[in-house]
Amino acid sequence: ALDAELPGGGWPRRVLSELLLPHPGVGEIRLLAPALVAAQRAGRLVMFFDPPAALAAAALAGLGFDVEELLIVQTRARVVPGSDSLWALEQALKSGHVGAIVAWLPPRLRAEPLRRLQLAAHRHDGAAFVVREPAAAARPTAAPLRVSLHPGGGDRLQLRIVKRRGPP
Repeated sequence: ALDAELPGGGWPRRVLSELLLPHPGVGEIRLLAPALVAAQRAGRLVMFFDPPAALAAAALAGLGFDVEELLIVQTRARVVPGSDSLWALEQALKSGHVGAIVAWLPPRLRAEPLRRLQLAAHRHDGAAFVVREPAAAARPTAAPLRVSLHPGGGDRLQLRIVKRRGPP
């Protein structure tokens, strides 16, 4: 049902897709798992940038991930939070060797770094997801797709497409 609402019939490639969450762990990895696992099965690398908590290998394997082939980049221990993460993320998008990326961005990120990430994503032949706080919905973004996620109770997830290309 979600694919029917997304531009092109699924998660777009060559663009930044923003996921707005009230807090990490609402189901974002489970939502993205089919696309990420498909990238892995196609022989492409999947990268997670700065996940907010330790990831459970057994849970990821249960979603179909080959956990031995996941690359997790932790940069938040640096002196200037976010600076290394954004640089590393931009380089991964530009590399041409990554199939899919999920990055948990620092809060209150300015528009300029997001624009640079969107330009890098345009050259990236895969899906690129950035996870942001809900307050980001009030600020402009270069990302062509913005989806708000909320817990729906009982192992469910509520989604609202805030911004997308194409007809409303």
